[in-house]
Amino acid sequence: MNFLEAKWENLIMANYAIDPTILIPYLPKGVELDIFEGKCYVSLVGFMFNKTKIFRLPIPYLGSFEEINLRFYVVRKDGDTLKRGVVFINETVPYAAVAWMANYLYKEHYTAVKTKHNWELTETSKKINYSWNKDKKWNTIQVNAQSKT
Repeated sequence: MNFLEAKWENLIMANYAIDPTILIPYLPKGVELDIFEGKCYVSLVGFMFNKTKIFRLPIPYLGSFEEINLRFYVVRKDGDTLKRGVVFINETVPYAAVAWMANYLYKEHYTAVKTKHNWELTETSKKINYSWNKDKKWNTIQVNAQSKT
């Protein structure tokens, strides 16, 4: 039985090449940066965490919320095998209780701030936007996409 279950909906992602030396302070022991075609990337990811359950029990009031996270990619050599992974610099959610639980149980890097989302979904296009309020300023990641015809 899984401890935590949830559906990720309307996920969007923006990838950015970054100077690898910026990520060194965040790099866990035993892994190295995953370099793709000579570049190191971070990703800003937004999505809706829906129908969240703990031990298959729905969580009242906290079962649906936006998450925005900043992550980068790592590799670990295990003999002749290269294993890929993700390191989270920050995971942003609107509920202090969710942030506390993730930080306490999983040693994550969650912060709780005001968040919001806006979706405009049609048969031919999608406009998906996630926002978070940090230091009294709204920050946004947004994607506009059109369906192939």
